[in-house]
Amino acid sequence: MVVENSDIAAIFDEVADLLEISGESFFRVRAYRNASRVIRDLSRSAAGIEADPEQKLEDLPGIGKDLAGKIREIVNTGDLALRRDLEREYPTGLMDVMKVAGLGPRKAHALFLELGVKDLESLGEAARAGRVKEVKGFGPRTEANILEGIYAVKGLGNRMMWADAEERVRAIMEHMDAVPGISAMEAAGSYRRLKETVGDLDVLVVCDDAGAASERFVSFPGVTRVIAKGPTRSAVVIGDDLQVDLRAVAADSFGAALQYFTGSQAHSVALRSMALRKGLKLNEYGVFRDEKKLAGRTEEEVYEALGLPWIPPELRENRGEIRAAFEGGLPRLVSAKDIRGDLHMHTDLTDGRDSLEAMAADARRRGYLYAAVTNHTKRVAMVKGLDDRGLLDSWRAIDRLNEGLDEFHLLKGVEVDILENGALDISDEVLARADFVIASVHYNTNQTRAQMTRRIVKALGNPFVDALAHPTGRKINKRPPYQVNMDDVIAAAARFDVALELNAAPRRLDIDDLACRSARDHGVKVYVATDAHSVSELDYMRYGLNQARRGWLEKGDMLNTLTYRSLRKVLRARDRS
Repeated sequence: MVVENSDIAAIFDEVADLLEISGESFFRVRAYRNASRVIRDLSRSAAGIEADPEQKLEDLPGIGKDLAGKIREIVNTGDLALRRDLEREYPTGLMDVMKVAGLGPRKAHALFLELGVKDLESLGEAARAGRVKEVKGFGPRTEANILEGIYAVKGLGNRMMWADAEERVRAIMEHMDAVPGISAMEAAGSYRRLKETVGDLDVLVVCDDAGAASERFVSFPGVTRVIAKGPTRSAVVIGDDLQVDLRAVAADSFGAALQYFTGSQAHSVALRSMALRKGLKLNEYGVFRDEKKLAGRTEEEVYEALGLPWIPPELRENRGEIRAAFEGGLPRLVSAKDIRGDLHMHTDLTDGRDSLEAMAADARRRGYLYAAVTNHTKRVAMVKGLDDRGLLDSWRAIDRLNEGLDEFHLLKGVEVDILENGALDISDEVLARADFVIASVHYNTNQTRAQMTRRIVKALGNPFVDALAHPTGRKINKRPPYQVNMDDVIAAAARFDVALELNAAPRRLDIDDLACRSARDHGVKVYVATDAHSVSELDYMRYGLNQARRGWLEKGDMLNTLTYRSLRKVLRARDRS
């Protein structure tokens, strides 16, 4: 039995959810959430650390003796007794109830105790029967919003986050490397298109011995079911529900197969229609005119045979990329080498796990020219959010640290909270002294679409707000976005010259690819930021770049591709009157 880091993190996330439902203290819940992040971000497996006599799980940040023991229990048994105990007491379906907009752990617990609500189905029945509004703390409006909220949660599906899929792909590739004679191997599908979630995986190989590749593939640790095993296709289920297909293809068809299995379906259908208009046939084996094969070995020659330049996989959604390619208008997508700084990160002064000095040193080590320290403000009291005086003190510490830095600059930033009426929880007098102000919503996210939109638009109109952080508040597969009209928000961002954040945390990736494209079309600057709460989370930048590329963003569309001097010039030039 092989337990992946993502498995341990998922168990800790579930324990945190169930503890929150039970009314357990914030600090205990937070301990499990922090542990989940630490384990998910490790560069090596927790199981490997446990097996290494020269390393200790207790040395990991935030992992004490108790949590280390629980990690060992999961590594050795595949599960956690605490999770099973909590599951017996509180149905796991309540975690889906928590995801409904307007509800949360306390309200889910109340509905469980008062109405016997244990999952989305029983919640829907209670809402349709008019029983929810009778529970203390609820009302007619909450009840009316529940059915729409249930639909939104069900729409999230059970797809895996791209970051977790990457871990699986890496493990599969390393497992398959033992097969002699593999000359090409690549994962296709939505994973290769860098979609934020992945439903299943397709792995293509060119191999001298397809039989050996198939045998090796079905022996992958964690396989719970073998669906098919053969010389051209094998399929397995890993864990509970991740299906992975291995397809052995001929070398002279690898490019065509890679294009075919990468998709998207809409993109591929459009390409096949284009081929037919040219008197050609396009399939997974190649491009053909009658029986003559014209291309197939590489994707580049497949697209060239259709009269097109190669189209990056992340653009292949039939959203205008084929026309753009034909007209020579494909974007030069932003890449990691273009990023000059990170504009959203936290320190241990509020809810971060590492010090100001440690965060600055690691940002500098990554080759950044600057980083913005954006700790929370007083409204977020549960994480020691800063008041006016606390902010000023923190900025003085940044000034002192900057004196000893060479060719790297810390920006005096803040993540200010947007109150329900659109006001901010820090005075303009203090915000005027900041280098970079990002505003965000954290509380009362059950407002109507019109209310939330007005709230955010009003905040963007504050002359000291430079950017809007995680604009829709979603958490992938955990929490749907709050109701907000993003068209109006983007229009307001353009009107007030405010940037939009693409939050790179793998569970957020907020804004999505469509909003990125819309921002670009409206001339609104976007910046990719990690929202890092530790040194290790600065690695999240690449996940955000995936999303930026899917949103057609180029270097010139981004705020944090600017040099330090250019960034300061842009920020100073904003109308603060």
